[in-house]
Amino acid sequence: MQHLEGSEPCLRALRRLIANLPGAIHLVLAGRAMPDLGLESMLAGDTLGLIGGGELLFTPEETGTLLRDTFGLPARPETIERLHARTRGWVTALQLLRQTAKLETGAADLPEALFARTESEIFDYFSEEVFASESVDVREFLLGSCPPTTIQPEICAEVLPGLEVRGLLAELVRRHLFVSALEGGGAYYAYDPLFHEFLRRKLYAARGAEGARALDDRYGRAYARRLDFAQALAHFLAAGSLKETADILQRHGEALLRAGLPGVVREAALFLSTRGARPPIAAALLGEACRLAGDHGAAVCHFEIALAARGKAAGELAAGARIAALQGLAYSLMKVGKAAGAEEAALAALAELGDGNPALRARILNTLAIVRYRQDRAAEALDLWQDALALARRASDEHLILMIAHNLGLPHAAAGDFRRASECFKILLSPKNARLGPEEGAAYMNLARIATLQGDYGRASSLLGDAREIAQKWRLEGLLADVLVEEGNLFRERGDPEAAGERYTRARALLTELGRTDLLDSLSEEEAILAARCGNHGWAETLAAGVVKRRRVAGDPEGVASALLALGEVGVRARVAPRAARALAEAAAFFSSKGRAYQECVARLWLALARHLERDRHHAVAQALQALEIAARHNYREAVRRVAALDTEFRALLTSLADAPALLDETATTGETATIAPVPGAAPSAEAAPSAEAAPSAGAALSAGARGAIGAETAPGGGADLTVRLLGPIEVYRDAQRKIPEQDSKAPRALQAFCCLALARDHRVTRDRLDDIVWGDAMPPPINRSLEPTISWLRRALNHGHNVPKHFIRCERGAYLLNPAYRYDIDVLTCEEHLRSARDRASRQDEVGALLDYDAALALYRGPLMEGEHGGWIEAARAHYENLYRTALGEAGELRLKSGDAEAAAADFRILVEREPTDEQASCRLMRALGTLGERGEIDAEFARLRQALAGGPGTAPGPETRRVCEEALEAAAPGGARQMAGRRERRAPRRRPDDART
Repeated sequence: MQHLEGSEPCLRALRRLIANLPGAIHLVLAGRAMPDLGLESMLAGDTLGLIGGGELLFTPEETGTLLRDTFGLPARPETIERLHARTRGWVTALQLLRQTAKLETGAADLPEALFARTESEIFDYFSEEVFASESVDVREFLLGSCPPTTIQPEICAEVLPGLEVRGLLAELVRRHLFVSALEGGGAYYAYDPLFHEFLRRKLYAARGAEGARALDDRYGRAYARRLDFAQALAHFLAAGSLKETADILQRHGEALLRAGLPGVVREAALFLSTRGARPPIAAALLGEACRLAGDHGAAVCHFEIALAARGKAAGELAAGARIAALQGLAYSLMKVGKAAGAEEAALAALAELGDGNPALRARILNTLAIVRYRQDRAAEALDLWQDALALARRASDEHLILMIAHNLGLPHAAAGDFRRASECFKILLSPKNARLGPEEGAAYMNLARIATLQGDYGRASSLLGDAREIAQKWRLEGLLADVLVEEGNLFRERGDPEAAGERYTRARALLTELGRTDLLDSLSEEEAILAARCGNHGWAETLAAGVVKRRRVAGDPEGVASALLALGEVGVRARVAPRAARALAEAAAFFSSKGRAYQECVARLWLALARHLERDRHHAVAQALQALEIAARHNYREAVRRVAALDTEFRALLTSLADAPALLDETATTGETATIAPVPGAAPSAEAAPSAEAAPSAGAALSAGARGAIGAETAPGGGADLTVRLLGPIEVYRDAQRKIPEQDSKAPRALQAFCCLALARDHRVTRDRLDDIVWGDAMPPPINRSLEPTISWLRRALNHGHNVPKHFIRCERGAYLLNPAYRYDIDVLTCEEHLRSARDRASRQDEVGALLDYDAALALYRGPLMEGEHGGWIEAARAHYENLYRTALGEAGELRLKSGDAEAAAADFRILVEREPTDEQASCRLMRALGTLGERGEIDAEFARLRQALAGGPGTAPGPETRRVCEEALEAAAPGGARQMAGRRERRAPRRRPDDART
């Protein structure tokens, strides 16, 4: 169709054809652009369907179906995901892939070489069919605009002064020439990934490496003039511009780090190093980038290189940069276990600084306080933190004030005062702190650990989700390792050992990659606990005993005590009480001497259980009394309940003691599952220490505490990132206590748009479709409507009450979709999944399992879909789920009746007849159930009710089948009636002749 543009006679003829088209003829028009054919009236009258380019793209699921089922190509899920990301679901590329595929017999996956051959064919298509057919100006623009990842018209106009950039860009977008507007009112644009890659290769082929570098250099300067130094740095790196790269690092490197771009700074510093130009500032910034990412071993090396440079010829660090490098070195040395070197570096920084720059001095004192805290010199650490806090206030550095106030919670956490510790940790996450960096990630981690110890798993999961979001945004590998460890602990407590082992394995890989071998022993302790809970006691004891031995050799008494606590728990679970008691007694004595209340409480609880297993009541009571006194003082209710739940007799013993009833009043009557399938190769866990200067985390205090707090398992799995309730009034929230405010005028339209995304296949809806839903019958002209403000409001609302925003809604090629990176709990999908499972179980004669699934599905139904909302699309979906609900009630009732629970079946059937009073089948079901219960009066009443309901409808009385069912139900309800009915059915059954017998 795009070729008809500019030819008015052709367009007039086509308009006339469309206007007079007979109803029996269907006309299909296709093209990259649609000329003005006067189709608006047909769209309004629903006689025309418009399919946009975004709707023709394959989703990831459709890509997988096409490759595996239609094309018969072997492809793993990760391969399909990678291929879809490359092609964006462009079916031509997928067809070319099949044509190129020449697989060896038995190949389990598409080989990587196949992609290269396919891309070669696609690029030939781009070159011959697309690029070559364009005008000279368009080709110049395509090549000139391909270096950036996104096209900004102002930048392109500055870099390409001889071209009418805006007009060319608008034309390309209108023709859908592999370029589309990004969200935000069309300010920025982007090429499709494959076409973008083709253009970049074409640029190098047409202009050579020098021409491509010159173009990148111009882009770098243009971005730098607009103070977008991150983009400028990326283009200067591509251009190989040493001077400009070094200049940006010198002037703006620290600001880029603080803005959450350590990866860009690290890449630039490494680029200068490989080119032989390594100014000390680059090494210092590289050290800081590694420190933020959690790679402290590498950070130490880079800081030492930066500080070793002396003299102007070597480009010596300026005074402020040198002192900052000393501070970073001190923190990194502390993190790799070199406390003496860390103390020396921090003191050197203080000496060089003198009395000037209170903010920098406060940062150094904060780092020195952390070192003192790690050296078990808590009193000195508190004094240093107080001095640092006063300096930060004098400097009016609000973020530093919050960060130091957060760190003041660490001694409280170590002492087991979780209430005061939480108060300090929350300071950094107050609404007035808009920054979300490594320090905030550490705060979320510390609060998550406390929530796990207190048994508040939902809150722990939410906090860990926020910490993970920060780790991914900043690319903080150290923080991510901590999150994985704590997620493993959380899954372990929730009774999902397989997920816990997977998290521990990933954490071990990350810690090993970062060189944090000092944390691997703590990881082994967590693995030992997991193995013991899975019944693999021999492996668990080997792991824990190995950690004890290594830490004794290293002269680490606190580490020894922590490992002994893990070893003691393993021994108690394995019922080797004497060995366990020796380990736990030593651990309890150490924690008592150091004032570690939580660990002492848990150690004494396990020791009391060990003595109880030895039938040593006197010592069991003595240890239990000490543990309960500590637990009552600090409200360690969850720890007591968990350990008590392991043994019924031990729980009875605790209940008989003072303080115990208040601590055990909510304990479940059932304990842990006795046997859980072992997790092959289940990985260990680490001391969860944050990766930035905000805190060394609650350290061994919280880590060891988590290991001690074991108890009855709860439902497996972590919480969803977003909960969506559509059956009944709409409820959408990240946290049930922080729901979206209803008073905003945009709420109804925006929530309807979101519900459409939640209900859609693959959770993807085109912009045009959402336009219809948002504006409905009051659709204004296109120039007066914009979907972006509604989506922007929706994004903010979905993150209501949360400091860490999650990008739940993405825009991609003319469609909006739910971000697949997050987990969603959508009740309609869960309901359908339960119904599928129920029917599958029922077909396999698993009546108990089927009824559990039916009950779970029915419990989700709070009312009609999106109750209170109106719209044609809603009514159709509402009718579907209403019918699904009625069907589920009928199926569940029939299954209950078959399994002998006639009372529950009758309850289901009563709901059915209430919802559909004239449904004779539902009434028959209810009468059968009432007959089984012997309720003759209720059968008569139900039949009378049905007859009255039908009198006002098309029929005048119940049908013959309904009358027959009523009579049979009345017979069954009579004394001995059920037996007579069974005999009658048996007599009615046809007798099989001997020659019909089957074996």
